[in-house]
Amino acid sequence: MKRRNFIKLIGVLSLGGAAAALWRNLFSFWLPRLNDHVAHTMTAVIDLMFPGDGLPGAAELGIHHRILAMTDFYPLMSTGITWLDGWAVRQGAADFLALGEAGRRGAIDAAFASNDGDARKFVTTFRFFGGLTYYNEPVIKTAFSYTGPPQPDGFADFQDPPNDKRR
Repeated sequence: MKRRNFIKLIGVLSLGGAAAALWRNLFSFWLPRLNDHVAHTMTAVIDLMFPGDGLPGAAELGIHHRILAMTDFYPLMSTGITWLDGWAVRQGAADFLALGEAGRRGAIDAAFASNDGDARKFVTTFRFFGGLTYYNEPVIKTAFSYTGPPQPDGFADFQDPPNDKRR
């Protein structure tokens, strides 16, 4: 390939990326949005799942912002929040956010144990993505002494062949 053609190709590809970004920004009003109640409830759910316990919690690290940016999961978020709100209403509260911390934990536990596939999918999906994001934070990673596999040396007590004392 000639250098001139290569430069044209790179220019066209970068222009395509810029055009796509411009298109997204100009027409972002078509993107799905969450209402304030769903956003606040998702923040409470993520912070409840990853409170920190001596370390910064998920909300303090801004994990909820990354979770709320996952637009593909907006329908699941809305369905899950509706389920949590319904559970709270059955307990006598106005909605999930009106519950105390014990009530919120009860709602999350009930969603994990629920036979409703949407509720279980909601909590397991966001526990997965919340945990993945939370435990990849540098502040959280450095709090644990385990920083990776002990390779290439392996585990010291497993380097030798096994001793068979029956012989």
